[in-house]
Amino acid sequence: MKIEAVILAAGKGTRMMSNLPKVMHTVAGKPMIGWIIEALDPVCKTLNIVTGHGRDIVEDFISDNYSNTKFSFQSIQDGTGGAVRSAVPNLSGDTTHVIICAGDTPLLKTATFELLQEHFISAGSDLTVVSTILSDPGHYGRIIRNREGLVSKIVEYLDATEEQRKITEINSGIYMIEKNLLVEGIYKIKNSNVKKEYYLTDIIKIAISLNKKVTAFVEKDFISLSGINDIHQLEEADTEMKKRIRN
Repeated sequence: MKIEAVILAAGKGTRMMSNLPKVMHTVAGKPMIGWIIEALDPVCKTLNIVTGHGRDIVEDFISDNYSNTKFSFQSIQDGTGGAVRSAVPNLSGDTTHVIICAGDTPLLKTATFELLQEHFISAGSDLTVVSTILSDPGHYGRIIRNREGLVSKIVEYLDATEEQRKITEINSGIYMIEKNLLVEGIYKIKNSNVKKEYYLTDIIKIAISLNKKVTAFVEKDFISLSGINDIHQLEEADTEMKKRIRN
């Protein structure tokens, strides 16, 4: 199994109140993209970073500090599916599986990716989404499972029924997928929604339509999955990372 990571790092991060690319904001003195690369490096043979806004700043930092990296460019901000679509033509020929994650989740741990790989293999999955359980799941997308415990779909909060909103298992936005399935499925995603964006979550229903096995791996440490969307969340991540370093 040769795993390639696709890290989505093209966003501007308008809520960060800064012209600095979102993934270059620092957590415990290091740009958050650096923490993610270091978490993924022991598991993945290649790190494929999708850049966009401020690409020169992001690419210069990564090139100067990390090996086994390459870059794909998302010229139009057209959603997570669009970002992955930008990376697919740049996947290495010998890659067999792909891990996809966002570049604004600096608290991710290598152990999570190792356990994800173990789950993927033991469950015989074609696609696995990392989920977690929250007592108050808020507006996150809900994981819908069938009677066998397999994932049948992800329902966004605004589209969920009252019964579905009671579900406490939510989508983290991290996926592990068989490469050929990704290559086939990513071009089937449509942008027939209000924002005219391509949503990566649609890869779930596409995989199921192709009779593929979709599972969820539950990460109990929900804090490690936290994404950074504003200055306050950045400060919280900084505090958490410094606590880890002290420990």
